[in-house]
Amino acid sequence: MDDMILLGFFKQKKKNHISEGNLSSSLKWPDYIVNLDGKKFEEFIQKYPLSVVDFWASWCAPCKAMTPRLRRLSNIYKGKVAFGKLNTQVNQDIAKQYKVMGIPHLVFFRHGKKIAALTGVKSVGDIKKVIEELL
Repeated sequence: MDDMILLGFFKQKKKNHISEGNLSSSLKWPDYIVNLDGKKFEEFIQKYPLSVVDFWASWCAPCKAMTPRLRRLSNIYKGKVAFGKLNTQVNQDIAKQYKVMGIPHLVFFRHGKKIAALTGVKSVGDIKKVIEELL
């Protein structure tokens, strides 16, 4: 039910984000997954119209499986979506702030506002479905 409410919200907002497309074209978009820390995190999520942050840990094998998938998605959505990774072991305060209870955990942001999240290993196709709904 929550998904239905959120998706309806995004469809209503979609019209407003078309005008942002012109503004976002002047941004310098990363063509790689940005390694984030406490200092870079806030700036990163505020800067882009749509960003995805992978909350992960070095000891987490499923988290490591997500890296090539996110690399592929960053190539597919270059200039439309910014991708970042945040180590939850080093940045526990940020993980707590966003109520990350399991990893890997992807959080989708629109100019700093959390708009969606996925927990667990997801396929490229599963993540693309969410991104397409948010674009």
